[in-house]
Amino acid sequence: MTTIGDHLYARSTHEELLARATNGAFVTTAMWYLLSTKRVDAVLGVEHDRERNLTHTRFIDDPREILELAGTVVTAPLNIVQTLRKYAGSGRVALPVMPCEEKLLDVLIHKNELPVQLFRIGLVCGGLFSANDLGKEVKRLGKSLLDVEHVIHGEGGYSVSFRGEEQIHEFPERKTVRPACERCVTPEPVTSHFSCGYWGTGSDRGRTYVTVNTAEAAELVDAMVCDGALTVEPVPDDARAMRKHLLDLKMDASWRYRRRQFETDLVETGEQINACPLCGECMKACPLRTEEYVQRLLEGVKSPAEWLAAFVLDLYDECAECGLCSEHCPITLPYDLVIEHQRELRKTLPR
Repeated sequence: MTTIGDHLYARSTHEELLARATNGAFVTTAMWYLLSTKRVDAVLGVEHDRERNLTHTRFIDDPREILELAGTVVTAPLNIVQTLRKYAGSGRVALPVMPCEEKLLDVLIHKNELPVQLFRIGLVCGGLFSANDLGKEVKRLGKSLLDVEHVIHGEGGYSVSFRGEEQIHEFPERKTVRPACERCVTPEPVTSHFSCGYWGTGSDRGRTYVTVNTAEAAELVDAMVCDGALTVEPVPDDARAMRKHLLDLKMDASWRYRRRQFETDLVETGEQINACPLCGECMKACPLRTEEYVQRLLEGVKSPAEWLAAFVLDLYDECAECGLCSEHCPITLPYDLVIEHQRELRKTLPR
């Protein structure tokens, strides 16, 4: 019987989903099962147009169509919130979420600003580095991932240090993530029903590492196993240690990267703030705010300094650090980094 906190290796028995999806097809199979058993009214997934290399979100209420989502990518934070707000149905929706998306949705759920209930399947995010690429580099050096002490982001690549060694090993950068991803210190979803990924699965990439976070998730696993949709086995201690070590390396690397940005980018921000055009594009890009809300906030703001203060104060307690504000700023001011810095500063102040 599955319980909250269990760590499991899961593998789908749905042959078509298993053939098209990755890492045991647990996420896609769970969405298929939730829809088939009418535990949810729809699932939100992503279709990938491989010819044009484009993705778009799509609601599905027929479990037979789930196969079309297998093996594709998840949404961007802005898309997922906008799409849910525009959902024309009612009831409950299942969807995969990254840690940044989870934080955004937590805020909106707390404020009761979503039109539907959610069943969230959380996905572990590498962000700053690929655990698979790191593993290959470490293996090439004749080492184990458990020997790695630090992974440090640098100019043009990463450096790896090993316990008990002074030598630093360099390897090329894998630049496939957004700036906000590189400094994200939350690689694992913790408030979703599941936390899923391949970290800790070793050489067997045909299974999913699943952490059960809620009682409903535990009941779902048992039902899927009972109905023959899924096979599971407990994760051994060495694999759990590997997964924890990878998560720790990711958080350590991101904290180091973030602190360097506090020392460099924030200085440049102070010098550039007077060039702010007061267009409001930064906050219009925020998934937590509507364009009408932003327009009301802009009224009465007379200077870039006033806008910066209004922006930071308005989002201080809710910012999910997705970085979309900086990406949409015409002069790329890192407003999200300013908010992060203010939060970290508050932790150092006497209470």
